[in-house]
Amino acid sequence: MKCSVCDKENESGRTHCERCGTALTQEMRRDESQNRKVLIALTLLLFSVAAFAYFFRGAIFPDAQKSPSMAVIEREQYEKRVAELEAQLKSARLDLETVTGSEQEVPDESDESLLQTQNEGKSVIAGWVLIRDPWGSQIGKFRSGLSGNGWLALPARACLGGTRWTFYPDNGGEHEISGGLWIQGDRVGLWQLSEIKDDMNRLDFASWNRRVPVSWVSLESTRKYESIQLQPGLAEGFFIAVSLPHRINEIGMFMQDDKIVGWSFGSWLAKGYMWPPQARTDMEYKTWVKYFYDMTFAHGREEKFTKALAMKKSHSGLEQLAVFIEGFQLQPRLSVEDTPDYLLPEEIIKKMRVLVTNAVHNGEGSTIVEMMNSQVLKGIGDVNLLLDVVRAIVVDRGYEAAIREIEDSGRLIVRKLGESVPALDKLHLRYYQDWLQSLVADSALDEGWQTFNAAKSFFPDDPAVHLLGVELALLGGDWMEAERLLYMRDYPPAFQDRFQLLAHSITEMKGEEGKIVIRFPPGSPRVTVTTSINGIVNQEFLVDTGATNVTIPSSTAEALGLNTAGPQRRIATAGGFVNAREVMINEIEMNGWVEYDIRAYVLDMPDHSGMGLLGLSYLGRFQMDLNPDQGTLLLKPR
Repeated sequence: MKCSVCDKENESGRTHCERCGTALTQEMRRDESQNRKVLIALTLLLFSVAAFAYFFRGAIFPDAQKSPSMAVIEREQYEKRVAELEAQLKSARLDLETVTGSEQEVPDESDESLLQTQNEGKSVIAGWVLIRDPWGSQIGKFRSGLSGNGWLALPARACLGGTRWTFYPDNGGEHEISGGLWIQGDRVGLWQLSEIKDDMNRLDFASWNRRVPVSWVSLESTRKYESIQLQPGLAEGFFIAVSLPHRINEIGMFMQDDKIVGWSFGSWLAKGYMWPPQARTDMEYKTWVKYFYDMTFAHGREEKFTKALAMKKSHSGLEQLAVFIEGFQLQPRLSVEDTPDYLLPEEIIKKMRVLVTNAVHNGEGSTIVEMMNSQVLKGIGDVNLLLDVVRAIVVDRGYEAAIREIEDSGRLIVRKLGESVPALDKLHLRYYQDWLQSLVADSALDEGWQTFNAAKSFFPDDPAVHLLGVELALLGGDWMEAERLLYMRDYPPAFQDRFQLLAHSITEMKGEEGKIVIRFPPGSPRVTVTTSINGIVNQEFLVDTGATNVTIPSSTAEALGLNTAGPQRRIATAGGFVNAREVMINEIEMNGWVEYDIRAYVLDMPDHSGMGLLGLSYLGRFQMDLNPDQGTLLLKPR
């Protein structure tokens, strides 16, 4: 078998070249010839497209020559890419074979041996890169290694959101990173220190020779591998991407002949990035860190979130919450994959919920309700945040406003989720129950029936809502509707006591039909009732079944305009006989029942100022049923 490096013929069965030691291919695919033809055709096609774009770039990008700023920068970078692509294509035509090398882990002899690869006194300068946002907060920290002329290869994802990048070598010092080689969309950029000191004995970097095995050294641990043969992939930005052996999963550098030729980025990127063949190493950067920030992060949702997080100590919770809300009203600049965990919407919402809860506890619920309006809640689309805000709405604006928010914003959010939210349904039902109960307590019949019908449309099978409808019917004196509602369904055991109580109330109301019902505290010796006299004055009477006459106080007689100048009569009272003037009352209305032409006496009772006495001259017109234990007096007209 012929060696692809030195052209020596080797015996079959050998794994490495007898002369140079290069790994030899063991098997030949049957369709090797066909694959070569396809690959050559694709290579020539790509070369033709690149050449066409290069030579006719003036027609394709007519404005490139006009703009003295960013267009010039990108055009120069584009030209560099084309030149690199030409070099790669030429190299691809020379060797279309896939060569797989071997890995060999170097024994862990000492830490120094791993980072002290010597080349005329030069070594790998390892250190930390710190990324800070415009407000000075550290948002990223990762390992990197410095190469010739102060260059560092950095993954774009690790630098997102930062306006100040600083390199801290392990041996001390601090160096700002100002600019480099990067175009929007590149996953890796080559960035340079602002000031390069001659006393930093760093290794130079060079173009990768893919025919020669590489070594790799970790910048995170003491791991190192030799004799690695990498398989080239497609060009990505200024680099050639390669597949990494499974053992290489840390940030590190690839080297050939004691020069840096490529980089690995651990968890940031799954591929390795090699400096392409025949590419220059004495470049000048055209891209600045600020440009990177403007192109990837500025004026988007993530920038607002970052600003709000930086306000934690210097601003109030409501001010911070307002900036979070502004962020959700902007479009994101980053993909979900590239967004740092602390800037993900779900993490920001957790912080917003804390701010909402604190504001409500501090008595700022009204402000929260105004800030977190329907438009904001729908835009954020989080059910838990909606629940927090709805609870604040109940306190500030009542059940109706809270229920309306649930049925508006909540319904939209649930539809987007594509599934029901039990916690939201439970709160929705509870608010309807509480609202109905308050309306029953306030005897608000019209609003009560409207609310009952709305609640039944959402929760037709809820027993509590149904029984509240029975109470509304009883409140309106409609025992027939109450009875119909009560017996139209079955009730769980937990509602049986309430069912029995309402059934008893319906029976009582049926028995009271056609009667005047006077209720008083059970066991009380005193029964009072309020009536309307002549449709003019509301008068409170003391009911006395042992008294013969009806009396009214003098103030009521004057209000009615009754003639009190007539003769006086001597009448018996509980305190003895007294003189009182006789008057005629046209009508007395009580609980909807009207009695006409009632003889009464004008008398001010010393112990009951302003009250009248309702005696048998009125009560005798009814059949009376007094039940002191139940506190009822029933008067059925004769």
